Amino acid sequence: MISCRSMLPKLYGDRINQIINFISDRGEPPRVAKQILRWIYKRGVTRFDGMTELTNETRSKLIEKFGESASTLHLTTEKEGDAATKSLFTCNIDGAKVEAVSLAFRNHHSLCISSQVGCAFGCAFCATGKVGFKRQLSSSEISDQVLHLKKAATSVSFMGMGEPLGNPKVFDAISAIINPEQLGVSASRVNVSTIGIIPSIAKLTEVHPRVNLTYSLHSPFPEQRIELMPIERVYPFKAVFEQLDHRIRLTNNRIWIAYLLLEGVNDSVDHARALVDLIRQRPNDVRYLYHINLLPYNEARSVPEKMRRVSNISGFKKILDRESISNSYRNSFGTNIDAACGQLYAEYESSNIQRVNKFS
Repeated sequence: MISCRSMLPKLYGDRINQIINFISDRGEPPRVAKQILRWIYKRGVTRFDGMTELTNETRSKLIEKFGESASTLHLTTEKEGDAATKSLFTCNIDGAKVEAVSLAFRNHHSLCISSQVGCAFGCAFCATGKVGFKRQLSSSEISDQVLHLKKAATSVSFMGMGEPLGNPKVFDAISAIINPEQLGVSASRVNVSTIGIIPSIAKLTEVHPRVNLTYSLHSPFPEQRIELMPIERVYPFKAVFEQLDHRIRLTNNRIWIAYLLLEGVNDSVDHARALVDLIRQRPNDVRYLYHINLLPYNEARSVPEKMRRVSNISGFKKILDRESISNSYRNSFGTNIDAACGQLYAEYESSNIQRVNKFS
């Protein structure tokens, strides 16, 4: 008998592979596995009782083994804001909570998804860091956020809760997201944001060279960056930039440098000039593929009140423009529902926050 597995393309994600292995072990014909894949990824039906092409016995056995749904998540609540919808998911395995954000614009629909429950890295300006680290999301818990919210999505960003490149499961999750047989998002429309985990940047370059990469810098001065982002002690930005140079040479893809502007903290003329110098120090063959994304600060839970949004960025931006440094200012959406960058906290109450920072 031909097994289901031998008749199917390679699939990514722990959950879908468990389901297909279960069907194969039961001796089901290959068409059953293909039907399940079609229901999940083409029709967006994750509840087994809704997969009406399957026999009653097959559906009953799937429910008995995996529960009501093929998904690892269930949608708990949604909040709508300015062009943004924030979705709170509960993980079926243990009740852990994560958030994802849908951004609907005139010409495209973007998803911002989470990679960890909380975050271990303790960046000073981020609400997720105040939650502390709970656990890694599985590859399916990551990609299932896209499965639930995909609709007409044209791009996916790993900019939600957690540090994407701090979770080894992210690489399989990306594979599921870009696999034409699964979620089918173009690799060039996937963006991974990182605080600078050098070994994982190298792996991303090897495994997913077409995926876009954003490096969160936020200060061109090492001592200050340590205060804002303790990861600087482990992976200094000077070493990270050497890895980014290598990625550009191998992929010829642009690198986005995220720079969060904080009033009276990192928005001075000296900061702007140091940022210019940092980019100008890149080798000639890669320098032109760096782009600075200037970001507004979004007031976040449990973050010190001294963190404030810059009221006027024109002086800072003018220095970058005058020195011909590629840059842009990115507006944020969803601030009124705690859905903008740095605001996600998945409704964890401050009394339940358990701070874990292994780099301090």
